[in-house]
Amino acid sequence: MSKTILIAPFDGPIASAMAAEAEAAGWSAALALVGGGGGEPRSADEAEGAGDEASPHGGEAAQDGGAARGLPASSSVTVPYEPRSFVSASSLVLSAENALGPLAAAVLVFDPAGAKAELLGAKPGELAALVEERCSGPLFLAREIVRRFEARGGGTLLLVAPESPRDAAPGPAASMAEKAFEGLGSGLFAAAASSPWTAYGLRDASGQADRLARFAVELLASPKPSKAGRWLRFSGKAGLFGQ
Repeated sequence: MSKTILIAPFDGPIASAMAAEAEAAGWSAALALVGGGGGEPRSADEAEGAGDEASPHGGEAAQDGGAARGLPASSSVTVPYEPRSFVSASSLVLSAENALGPLAAAVLVFDPAGAKAELLGAKPGELAALVEERCSGPLFLAREIVRRFEARGGGTLLLVAPESPRDAAPGPAASMAEKAFEGLGSGLFAAAASSPWTAYGLRDASGQADRLARFAVELLASPKPSKAGRWLRFSGKAGLFGQ
């Protein structure tokens, strides 16, 4: 199977590092660009200058452009993605495969930066939007990816999230989003145990996105069955898998 990978959502330092490392390793990457504009996959070069285009989902246009998002060179394509929509999740995977061919791997990234809302200060609609994006969104996307892996008889799914500092005091909303992603991973690990596809989970305790991405891409390129089906803690230190 060709080396094709989906990275979703393409937002934050971990996703940017994953895209750069995947390209350096020869992968063709589809980057799920939230608010990326346009209905068709575009090369990263085309997306870089399109930061002021309107989002197809009615949100505000992305103002930072491709360079600020860390878009790699033109061997990658960007695909618009609205995490709160199950229709968008299906369209994302279909568009990625139409552009690059069958996906060999997919990476779901949790970035806690946007998973914050004040319990009492936020409006109910804002809390609902957070739940839809951070809890329902990854579930919708995982379902679409797994459906294709099941039909194809193989594939690798990787979930990546930063580890919360021990002294962190996340609010209820942020804590719920984090635990929902962790729980999704645990459920996928159990499902993969009796399936033709493989699932891994990485919790980054290093704070070094580049090193984490390097390890992650190496893991996808040379799967290690003994490390599948559970959350691995990546410390970035020397030793077996940096754990």
